[in-house]
Amino acid sequence: MLHIIKSSPYATHALSHCLAYATPDSVIVLINDAVLGALADSPLGAALFTDNRSVYVLEEDVMARGVQAHLHPQVKQIDMQGLVQLTEDHVTQMTW
Repeated sequence: MLHIIKSSPYATHALSHCLAYATPDSVIVLINDAVLGALADSPLGAALFTDNRSVYVLEEDVMARGVQAHLHPQVKQIDMQGLVQLTEDHVTQMTW
C-alpha cells in the first residue's frame, strides 16, 4: 500500500497514525510539510524505517524547506515523475 503524508508531524498526528497502520511492505511518501518527519533528528525518524519500509520524500518540497542536509540517511528523494510512478505502481493508496 502507498501512504502519502502531507502535513507536518509537528502540526498533526497523520504520520504517527500512518505508522500505526503501515505494514512492512508499505511505501511511505512524505510531501509538503510532512518532509520534516524525515529529518534525521525527527522524533518519528526511527519509526519510519522499522521493518525496512521504503520511505520517500518529494525533492522539491525538501529543497523548498532547505532541509536537504538534515534528512535521515535511509530516506530516498524522488521528483514529481517518481511520485507519479509510485501512484501508478500501487493500486491501493491512502493520503493522510
